[in-house]
Amino acid sequence: MHLPAIMPISAMRKRQQDVIAQMKERPVVLTQHGEAFAVLVSPQQWEELIERLEFLEDSLDAIEIKRQIEAGEEPVKDWAEIEAELNDVPA
Repeated sequence: MHLPAIMPISAMRKRQQDVIAQMKERPVVLTQHGEAFAVLVSPQQWEELIERLEFLEDSLDAIEIKRQIEAGEEPVKDWAEIEAELNDVPA
């Protein structure tokens, strides 16, 4: 992802098409009184961010489970035990 474009929120009224065009390439940070106020991203960029976040969360979960197993905090089950538990659960 590219560095964001930074512009005052007043530019949205005056240069709306320019802001939209920039959003296709990179996030746009809108400022108000010199402070960041909002960040605009395209739907594609949003989806990419969400997918990346979900992947990282899943990776952290896997690392934590691995740590728990190695520390003896999480019992290890073989596949036959899991299948048996699943077959005992009513649908």
